[in-house]
Amino acid sequence: MSKKILIISYTFPPSNQIGGRRWAKFAKYFLKNKNDVWIITSKNKNQFGWPNDHKYLKSRITKISFNYPYYLGIRPNNISQKIMYKLHLIWSKLNTNGNYYDKAIHGEKRLNKEIRSQINRGYNNIIVTVAPFHLATHVSNIISDYPNCNFIVDFRDPWIGNKTDYGFYSLSKFRQEFEKEAEKKVINSFNHVVTVSKKLTENLIKRYPNTNAKFHTINNGFDIDDMHENVHQPNDDIIRLIFSGNLYENAEKYFEKFIKLMEEIKVVDQELFNKIEINFFGNHFFPNITLENVYFKGEVPNNEINKQLQKSDVCLLFQTDDINYSFSTKFCEYISYEKPILLFSNHGFTGQFIENNKLGHSFTVQKNVHDFIHILKSVKNKKIDYYQNFLKNSFDLSYLFEKYVDLLI
Repeated sequence: MSKKILIISYTFPPSNQIGGRRWAKFAKYFLKNKNDVWIITSKNKNQFGWPNDHKYLKSRITKISFNYPYYLGIRPNNISQKIMYKLHLIWSKLNTNGNYYDKAIHGEKRLNKEIRSQINRGYNNIIVTVAPFHLATHVSNIISDYPNCNFIVDFRDPWIGNKTDYGFYSLSKFRQEFEKEAEKKVINSFNHVVTVSKKLTENLIKRYPNTNAKFHTINNGFDIDDMHENVHQPNDDIIRLIFSGNLYENAEKYFEKFIKLMEEIKVVDQELFNKIEINFFGNHFFPNITLENVYFKGEVPNNEINKQLQKSDVCLLFQTDDINYSFSTKFCEYISYEKPILLFSNHGFTGQFIENNKLGHSFTVQKNVHDFIHILKSVKNKKIDYYQNFLKNSFDLSYLFEKYVDLLI
């Protein structure tokens, strides 16, 4: 039987911000399988992210303004922008008791008006994807009005205690307490709480042992519709390393470890160094890299990144210490092409998963250049059988979406 599903996602294609990717994919698979889907999102600039998914879904999207101060959403790089940033920050602080960096925090009135309208049209499964986290706070204020609806909150990132993003630790104690109470209300209001990782689910269960909400883990995945065919690795001796996505500042020490290893290879094995090509795609904030074989390509269309992934020999990951358990979107895309993954982190759950399943290698700051050289040569010479016994269906969105269907009414 067809389900009626309302998806609330602040970021959504055609925006190319990664936060919209998970729910563009689930929405597509819901619709392809004869469900009735509607999406509420923010008025983002058209940046042509996932154009095929957007084309398929664009007639089912409502865009609203969340009244978020424009200059808080950019990195100010001149005097006038810095002045406007400070003015907008003051305005945001004066108009909320919570996290003034949360892009949804000022949009409750418009959001809930639109949600009520869609519920009146029969959309009785309401899925709220966070962050920004106050999308869920606003929805929690109207849940009691709709006892026959099914409310699901989907956590892509941790809300409380996140050291990597969203500015939680920059807030005053008063505002941190406000955020903690907001999360508590959300957990106790929604029917289902979904996260993208087992560790994140376990943390929420531990923090809220007495809630009536049902907890689930539905990880990120790759989309077989995005995979390119007939793109082959070049038949040469170049070792191609690729990174796709954003480099978080809290992961800088691991990025520096990688660069240091490359500098050491240049000294101890110049011949190998000359065969290495490293391409970074996405937003990167680590400056002053002078190695001649490291290229920062910036943001490029997703289909071009997929072509480059298929040509690569090794895929790179850099994880922050507080989120060393995640299966990011880029991790899933690396898996889709069965590429060896080289993870730089403090060897948390993700690193253990990679090594236990022979998907690649986990590199900590303690490992040395000789380990690195051995790995690179083994990869190029195909001396290690990666993915040999790994079933990647658990990361295939065409299967994962069925887990979500089981939660719907």
